[in-house]
Amino acid sequence: MATIKDVARMAGVSIATVSNYLNQTKPVSKEVSAKIQEAVDALQYSQNLSAKNLKSRSYSDIGVILPNFDDPYYVQIFQGIESAFQNTSYYTNLAFSYDIPDFEQAILHNFLKKQICGLLLVSCQPDNWKFYYDHFTSDNRPLVLIDRDIRSLDANFVSFDNYSTIRRITTYLLNRNYRRIFLISGPEAFECESNCIHGFLDSFTDNILAPSPSFLIQTNLSKEDAFRKTIQLLRSQIPDAIIATSESVASGVIEGLTILGYSKDKIPVLTLGEEHWNLYTHSFASGSAVRPAIKLGQTAAGLLLGQLESPLTKENEKIILKESPASGHTFLQLPSSPWNPHKETVPVKCLRILMLDTPQVHTLLGLLKNFENRENLKTEVTILPHHTLYDAILQEHGSAGEFPYDVVMYDIPWLPALASSHILEDITPELQDMDLNIFLPDCLKYFSCFNHRYYGLPFMYAPQIFYYRKDLFENPELKADYARQNNITLRPPLTLKEFNTIADFFTNHTDSIDYGISIPAAYDECLAPELYMRLRAFGGSLFDSRGNVCLAKDASLKAYISLLRSFRLAKPDYRTATDISVVQDFLKGDTAMLISYPSFLTDIVDLRKSSMIGSIGYHHIPGRSPLLGGWSLGVSSRSAQKKEAFSFLKWICDEQIANYFSLLGGQSAITSTYTNDELIKLYPWLPLYHSTYQYTKPTLPPVLGNHSIVSQNDIDAVVCKWVYELLDEKLEVQDAIFHTHAELEELVKRCRLS
Repeated sequence: MATIKDVARMAGVSIATVSNYLNQTKPVSKEVSAKIQEAVDALQYSQNLSAKNLKSRSYSDIGVILPNFDDPYYVQIFQGIESAFQNTSYYTNLAFSYDIPDFEQAILHNFLKKQICGLLLVSCQPDNWKFYYDHFTSDNRPLVLIDRDIRSLDANFVSFDNYSTIRRITTYLLNRNYRRIFLISGPEAFECESNCIHGFLDSFTDNILAPSPSFLIQTNLSKEDAFRKTIQLLRSQIPDAIIATSESVASGVIEGLTILGYSKDKIPVLTLGEEHWNLYTHSFASGSAVRPAIKLGQTAAGLLLGQLESPLTKENEKIILKESPASGHTFLQLPSSPWNPHKETVPVKCLRILMLDTPQVHTLLGLLKNFENRENLKTEVTILPHHTLYDAILQEHGSAGEFPYDVVMYDIPWLPALASSHILEDITPELQDMDLNIFLPDCLKYFSCFNHRYYGLPFMYAPQIFYYRKDLFENPELKADYARQNNITLRPPLTLKEFNTIADFFTNHTDSIDYGISIPAAYDECLAPELYMRLRAFGGSLFDSRGNVCLAKDASLKAYISLLRSFRLAKPDYRTATDISVVQDFLKGDTAMLISYPSFLTDIVDLRKSSMIGSIGYHHIPGRSPLLGGWSLGVSSRSAQKKEAFSFLKWICDEQIANYFSLLGGQSAITSTYTNDELIKLYPWLPLYHSTYQYTKPTLPPVLGNHSIVSQNDIDAVVCKWVYELLDEKLEVQDAIFHTHAELEELVKRCRLS
C-alpha cells in the first residue's frame, strides 16, 4: 500500500509539500500540484486516517455502496442507514455498483480519495479480500458488509437468515404436494444467495426427495434477466411453483408468466420481501417473506457508528436477523395442490411457420405461447440456415401438393423475386386498418413493398454497426504508439482507409491483441456484404438505375483493393469464419474491431456489462455507408390459413411484443423500441442503432425493363465466385472486376430474355 513518502519520492518534492497539497494547509504551485496529483493517481494513494482523526471526527463522510435502487429491498436498507445517521455529524455518500466489479472498484477509489471514514457495502466482489484488507481492515477504517460476505476477510457482517426462510417456504410447498418447484436466485458466489440455494436443497432432503438440477436457476438479480430466464424455462417445463430471492426477481418472473398466459393462481410465485404496514397488498407475488430491511440498515449503521467511536477496541460482529413472524400469513391463500396443465384444452388448428436459424428467432420462440393463447392456435416452426432458406422456399412452393408453410421469413433482397413469382401473398388490403407509422420511417419501402403493393411486415431491423475494444482504443500507451506511427489519434475510424490502418496497427505493431479484425467468408451470404459495404462507401455500385452492370469503374477498384487489404490484416481463418464466429472472436478478445449486424451480438447482458465498464464501444461504421440487414415475415400465397397467418404478422408488430423482444435480445423495426427510456437505460446502444437508420440502405437486386427480377442470390454467387478467386491469388484485382462485370452482364441478359 502506497505511503505519503512514496508520493513525495515520485513527485520529487518533500513530504511536507505533499501534505500541504493534500490537506490544503499551505498554497502549492500549479506545476508542483500537477506532479503530486499525477503521483497520487499512479500510486492509487489515499491518506491513512489515524484513530485520533476518526475519534475526533475530522472526517465525516460515510460511503454506502448498494447494487441498485430499483429493488425495494435496497431502498429500505438505505432508509434504515439514513435514519441511523440523521442526528449525527456524519454524511452518507450513496453510490451504485450495478453488481459490476469494475464499477465497485472505481467507486471505492473515489470514496478513498474523499477520505471516507467508514463504508457500508453490499459487495459484488466476494473474493477480493485483499483490497478491503489493505484499505480498510489494516487501516483501521470501519467496514460493514451487508448480505454478501467477503471470504477470508474479518469484517462486520449483517444479513438475514435467508437459509431458514427459503427452507421454510420450500417445505410449505412440498407439504402441499408441490414437486416441480423452481428457485430463481442470484449468483451462488454471493453468500445470501448461496444460503437460499442450500435452504432450498435441504428442504428436499428433509422430505427424502431429490430435486432436478434444472430446478435451480441463477440470474444477475435484475427483473430483466429474471424475465429472460423465465421465458426460457417455460419453453421446456411448466413449474408447480417458483420461489424468487427478491421482489425484483419475482417481478421479472411474474411478467414472464403473465405474457405467456400463466397466472399466479396456476403457478404461485413466492419471494423474499420486505416489511410493510400493508401486509397483504405490498407484494404482487403470491406470497412474500417479511424481512425488516429498514432494521437491517439501522443495524449495519449502528455497527459502523460503534467502530467509529472505538476503532481500536470494538470487535467485529456478525449479526443475522430473522424474518417477521407475520410472514407465514401471506402464504395461506395458495391452492392446496398444484395446477395440472394437462387438463387444459389444446387448440386444433396449427399455423406452420418457416424461419431463419438465428439467435433472435430462437428468442422469439419463447414468446409464441402468447400468440397461441391470444388466437387459440398451435404453431409449428421450422428453422433453416440462411444459405438454404431461400432455396427451400422456392423448392417447396414449386412442388406439387400443399405448400407446407403458412408464414415465411425472408431477407430484404429476396422480396422482389418472391413477390413477382407470387410466392408471397399481397397483403395490401389487410394493412388498411393498421397504423403503419409505428415502423421506422419509410422502412416498409425496403421490408415490404414491391410495385406499390405490400407483401410482408418488418420483423428484424439490423443495420451494420462498428464495435471496438474501448479499453484498447483508450489505452495511453497504445494511443501514443499509434500516434507516433501514423501521426493521428487512435479513434473509431471515419474512413475505410483509417479502418485498415488501425487493423494493421493491432495485427502487426502491438502485442496487446492478436488481430485487428476478423472477416466472415465461409459462404456467399456473409462475404457479399463485406464488398457491398465498401462499394457503397466509395460511391460504387453493381448496377445503375436502369439495371445495367456498372462495376468496371474507379470506385469499384478502390472497394476491391480496400477489401483485399482488410483480408490480409484479418485473422487468417476467414474461409471458415461466419457472421457468428467473428462476433465470438471479438467478444472473447481475439480482435480489436468488428463490423457486424446487431442480430449476431446475442449476449445482450454481457454486451451491456462490457459497454458500461468501458471495454466495448460502438460507433457508426467507417465511411458511414452501412448496409441495412433485415428480415420480414410474409404470408404464403398457397396457405389455406391466410387470415390466421396475417394475425401472426400483426402480433409480431405489436409494440409491447416488440419491447419484450428487445428485452430478450431482438431488434424490431418498431420506432418506439428505440425511444423507450427504460430500454435505453438497459441497452445504451439503442440510440445509435436508431440514428444509423438515416444512413443505411439494403442491397436490392435490379428490376429490369421487362419487369423481370434478377435473383439477389444469383448476383451474390457471381460476385463471391470471383472474390474467392482473388483471395486464393488466382488472379489480380482488375481481372476479378472484369470477370465479375462480364458474368453479371450475362446474368442480366438471361433475365431480360426469360
